[in-house]
Amino acid sequence: MEITPKNNITNIDAYVNQVNDKQKTDTSPEKAEKNVAKTDTVELSQTAKELQEAKKQLDTIPDVRMDKVEELKAQIENGTYERNSEEIAEKMLKESLFNDMV
Repeated sequence: MEITPKNNITNIDAYVNQVNDKQKTDTSPEKAEKNVAKTDTVELSQTAKELQEAKKQLDTIPDVRMDKVEELKAQIENGTYERNSEEIAEKMLKESLFNDMV
């Protein structure tokens, strides 16, 4: 039993014709417009823009306030640095209570 005909040229011609027909329909003006590459765009909200600006401003502020550090160093070295232990304990308790609420 023979499944494919002996003349394979006929099959190849049919395939080539299909490919050619498809290329003709794909190059129509409507298809050409649809095939144009689209680019992604992003539009930031006003809030996002404000957040970016705030972040830029925060980035300009140093993490360590060197003037305070130098002042405290000088007080410690001179022996004039004093803290009220009751005030420290009160602040610690307030912070602890606040953290328990959150």
